[in-house]
Amino acid sequence: MMAQSGMSGTISGVVKDDENRQGIPFVNVVLKGTQLGAASDENGQYLMRGIPPGEYTIVVSSVGFRTVESPIRIEPGAVVTRDFFLAHSMVELNEVLVYGASLRRERITEAPASIAIIEADDIARNASHGQLPKLLEAEPGIDMVQSGLYDFNVNTRGFNSSLNRRLLILLDGRDLGTAFLGATEWNGLTIPLEELGRIELIRGPGSALYGANAYNGVMNITSIPPRASRGTRVLLGVGELSMIRGDARHADASGPWSYRINVGGISGKTFSKVRTGRQFEYGGFNPLLNDEVVNLNTDPVRNIYASARVDYDYTDGAVSTLEGGVAQVENEVIVTGIGRVQVRKASRPWARISYTGHGFSFVGWTSARVNLEPEVSLSTGLDLYQDALITQGEAQYSTNLLENQVMAVIGVSHRLVDIGTKGTLMQTTRHDNMTGVYGQIEYKISNDLKALVAARWDRSSLHDSQFSPKAALVWSFLNGHALRATFNKAFQSPNYSELYLHVKHPTRALAYYGNMVEHPDGLTGFVGGLQPGAPKNMTVEKITSYELGYKGVFSNSLFLTADTYYSELTDFVTDLAVGVNPRFPPQGIYPGDPLSPRTIWSYVNAGKVREAGLEVGANYYLSDSWLFRGNFTWYSFEVVEKNINDVLIPNSPRYRIGGGITYTHERGDAALSLKYVPSFEWAAGIYRGPIPAYAILDVSSTYRATSHVMFTLAVANALDRRHYQIFGGSYLGRRATLTAAYSF
Repeated sequence: MMAQSGMSGTISGVVKDDENRQGIPFVNVVLKGTQLGAASDENGQYLMRGIPPGEYTIVVSSVGFRTVESPIRIEPGAVVTRDFFLAHSMVELNEVLVYGASLRRERITEAPASIAIIEADDIARNASHGQLPKLLEAEPGIDMVQSGLYDFNVNTRGFNSSLNRRLLILLDGRDLGTAFLGATEWNGLTIPLEELGRIELIRGPGSALYGANAYNGVMNITSIPPRASRGTRVLLGVGELSMIRGDARHADASGPWSYRINVGGISGKTFSKVRTGRQFEYGGFNPLLNDEVVNLNTDPVRNIYASARVDYDYTDGAVSTLEGGVAQVENEVIVTGIGRVQVRKASRPWARISYTGHGFSFVGWTSARVNLEPEVSLSTGLDLYQDALITQGEAQYSTNLLENQVMAVIGVSHRLVDIGTKGTLMQTTRHDNMTGVYGQIEYKISNDLKALVAARWDRSSLHDSQFSPKAALVWSFLNGHALRATFNKAFQSPNYSELYLHVKHPTRALAYYGNMVEHPDGLTGFVGGLQPGAPKNMTVEKITSYELGYKGVFSNSLFLTADTYYSELTDFVTDLAVGVNPRFPPQGIYPGDPLSPRTIWSYVNAGKVREAGLEVGANYYLSDSWLFRGNFTWYSFEVVEKNINDVLIPNSPRYRIGGGITYTHERGDAALSLKYVPSFEWAAGIYRGPIPAYAILDVSSTYRATSHVMFTLAVANALDRRHYQIFGGSYLGRRATLTAAYSF
């Protein structure tokens, strides 16, 4: 092995813009026909090691620049320096690659799914606000609603909720969802948005590869590796609502080792207002259910974080990563089924280890949530705890067979969940586990036609085992144009609130119970813990979906997508409601309780819905400097069955319109983004009412003052159109933020 290492060669150099001679970050530098490659760092520098002696063709490519190919010869043990200067060109749309649709790299036009991509440049332009979900706001098919400063619900294709978890959110393979509610705590990130390299959003069911809760899609977020961001950078930001943020990052590489350290924080006042004494911001609230008994803490919402990452690049192209971090979040307000909950102070530590190489990959991670101070339920006045630890390991192997005619992927995952609420939300501590086994085969029928089948089996201590199949056919009938047909089944697991919630209101005649609570304290009138005829177990929500899609590139300047789908949804977990669950009477008698009888709110599986939709998007590159975007989303649903006491609506409008303009110049860029949402009805837990139509105009820009200094400006809701997006959520206005970055 030592002799082999001594024989191998090294290539290094700098990739620069041929107009301004500045280094170009995140350029792909690969040896054609091999798996050897590297990405340039923020200064345009790249490094490839472990190259066997021989003659190669080196390929240098980046979106927005002309691809360069050059022959190169590597002598045994030689170190070759090769710099490149790239010329601007129209975006090479045919060469944009995606990963998440098939768990392998493939051209976006050939991916067997509806998919949207947010690249590093777009992320960096909007990063100063620190709100990751807003990066997706104007994309086709995205149903994103905001309540507080960082209380967002991101969904696709209908049936949103105040605690949506129908979209699986992954950061470098790590699930960002919390254990008790399953929703994402968006202010718990331990790196700034500037460290994110790409977001891939796959619309449509994805349980065949990703398991539970990939119900309406999967958001795959990847961070920038340390080797591509070498150097020191200091960020300072200010903005409206008393926003202030800071981040210090240092990254470097030595031989095969590279590392990154981040320390920072962000603080700003929330849009949320006090609602005690029936001080509601807008009309339609229920004065009994929605009046709060505890004043909101109006101190700033904060996130203080630190993280570190170490990578090891093997000479054969494999990579190992060890990383971890911790975030302390304070004062955010979350809309739940029983009312608003304020997170006083919670800690979010995590760690991850991974290995990728030779077709094999492994990722293991653990993520905890610990209440440093109890959360407060503003509607009940109760202190709440959500202490949980989630640990998961996943191994995957992929290979090509029959001279690359067949591509196969197999994988297995296992998850452990430990959760306790100190009796505030559940009666007991839970220790659960989930296992998944999956496989996929892609067969290249001809140069123009490929077929794909995938399936996954999931077992869990929380629900019955589930089988999730997928099938797709992709026909590339012209260069850069493809049609696809896809069949998917997926499921969403009930969360711990839906299963085991156990809360009695201290001052009102109300009680809230999960489906599996069999012996609520003091409640009488049960036989063996169950009402006669009551279902014994709660099952998963299920979806079966059929899709047709088109992706096409015209003259390498227009990228057009059109996706239509029809889905059947069954076994909905109802929102928290009165009289839906036959386990409990609508009112319960509690002997000795001065508030008895209490109205009982609970959950149950009920309902069947048919839905259909159309998503159309267009990106037009008028020149190297100008990009025009537009999209239209239409959605329709039909309730076939529902619980007589449940309000079963999608919490989503019939259509949405989005678009924008981006201008790029040698020192930076600027963008306008617009989204229009017509009025629709909302019902989730104790909040029910109309959402008036609203339009949002966002403005963002970057300006590179020198080779070391960059300014970023983001203005959300630039026209300050006051509106709300969740009934029961906050009244939202403008928020402008400015960040300065100094790199050295």
